[in-house]
Amino acid sequence: MNRFKFFYLFVLFFILTVPVHAQDVKEHPLIRPFPGSVLIHNVQHLYQNFAEYSFWTTDPQTGKRVKKPVKGKFWKLRYILLDSKGKWDASHSILEYRENYKQAALENGGTILYENQGYLTFTLPGDDGGTTWCEVHIWNQSMQDLRIIEQAGFKKSLTFGPAEMKAALEAEGRVQLHDILFDLDKASLQPKSTKQLQHVATLLKENPDLKLEVQGHTDDQGSETHNLELSQNRAETVVTYLGLFGIDITRLTPKGFGESKPVMPNTTEEGRAKNRRVELVKLTSQDASMK
Repeated sequence: MNRFKFFYLFVLFFILTVPVHAQDVKEHPLIRPFPGSVLIHNVQHLYQNFAEYSFWTTDPQTGKRVKKPVKGKFWKLRYILLDSKGKWDASHSILEYRENYKQAALENGGTILYENQGYLTFTLPGDDGGTTWCEVHIWNQSMQDLRIIEQAGFKKSLTFGPAEMKAALEAEGRVQLHDILFDLDKASLQPKSTKQLQHVATLLKENPDLKLEVQGHTDDQGSETHNLELSQNRAETVVTYLGLFGIDITRLTPKGFGESKPVMPNTTEEGRAKNRRVELVKLTSQDASMK
């Protein structure tokens, strides 16, 4: 028996004889393994509140594989797929594993940064403007090594209150609001939007002659037609919600612009997060009469 074959059999024996239930390991709450896979107990798992890991990505200019260092919360996990008898299940190809992870990422608004044989790197957008990075290494048609970094989002400089919104409207005629948040690819409001919407309601109550165009804007993920419809629906949701505060919604004009008016390039998650926004635009008497 040559040295390589002996080492291979030793690794196989070790993997199959350790328990696979890992109650004490902190798994990632969003990124899940191939269906049916379980953590290998006490084998190289790691969670750290802050660490750095370099992910394989594809250089958009050269097309070559390069490393991208990322910092944040870090997970290092190893999964295995076993058959009904508790033995190593090698019935799925590496391509099948990779495609499952890839489709799951895309369905959640992710971006594929690198894929080659048993490797896949993707990112997922976070509600706070941050990014979750994941590198998957599939080997021996059963093992899956995951390296995950949750990269913190940008800090918003200011949550506009009624006074700040009024000042911006008088000075510039418009104000951008990034704290009105929606569920992924939907027009339903997230609960954390309530505070900002209450500020808008207060602004309108304190200024009864004020009329606004409520604009919805998206990033460039998805088709232009879809984003235009999504932004219109989101703008209408905001108007409807403000009506619940007793605001006369005839003072408000919902208008969706989709991805057509970005405030930052859509090449980074931070840029896309800032492009996903609601804007209030002050209407003149002439504008309002043309509704």
